[in-house]
Amino acid sequence: ILIVEDEELIHELIKKKLEQEGYEVSSALDGAEGLKKIKEGKPNLVLLDVMMPKMGGFEMMEE
Repeated sequence: ILIVEDEELIHELIKKKLEQEGYEVSSALDGAEGLKKIKEGKPNLVLLDVMMPKMGGFEMMEE
C-alpha cells in the first residue's frame, strides 16, 4: 500500500494502523514522489490525498 499524504500526522496515523494490521506500507509526502514510487514498485493500492503542494492527487492520477 502506498500512502500519498502531505500532512505528516495524518500520514503517520494511517501508516501505523495499516502496519499494525500486517500490511506492507510505503510513503510519499507529495504527488511527484508518489508517482516515482508507483513507477518503481507498482503498489496494489494507493491512498491518495487530493490537495497537496507541488502536485495534487487529481494531477497525479492524470499522469
